[in-house]
Amino acid sequence: MLDLQVPLLAAKALLLLLLFAFIYSVVRRSIGDLRSVPDDESFVPRENGSRRHRSEAYAEGQDDFSTLIVEDSDVLAPDTRFLIISGTTNIGRSSASDIVLKSDDYASGQHAKLTRHGGLLYVEDIDSTNGTYVNGRKTIGATPLKSGDRVQVGSTTFRYSE
Repeated sequence: MLDLQVPLLAAKALLLLLLFAFIYSVVRRSIGDLRSVPDDESFVPRENGSRRHRSEAYAEGQDDFSTLIVEDSDVLAPDTRFLIISGTTNIGRSSASDIVLKSDDYASGQHAKLTRHGGLLYVEDIDSTNGTYVNGRKTIGATPLKSGDRVQVGSTTFRYSE
């Protein structure tokens, strides 16, 4: 009987150690996500890699752009418009994103990206937890957008307008 208790005690200790390691990794990941909570300002990329406030892009009279219009969101006001200028536009909770979804529990830090190729705008999920949807369908790879399409990132639904 004593011979069986030692291995059982060792198994219990190993199980507790594995449980502790799991809880530690979850807490550490959560703290990392909380530290990357974005600021309140929205910026757009410049061609030289720097960023400017979105209102500057309107003031400059950009011709080569489309817009994403917020239709439904837990974190953004309806009818908020975001310029999509040529290049890549990132969407997510991170303050490094071009379109910031601050405090959206369903969006990842870097959730999706919009890229223009050959006159078409494409949306692509960046390995987010909850996926990116176009017109209710989960995207797989780069998905082309046409005017009127609805793009869902986290709890936010945008309408694409050319």
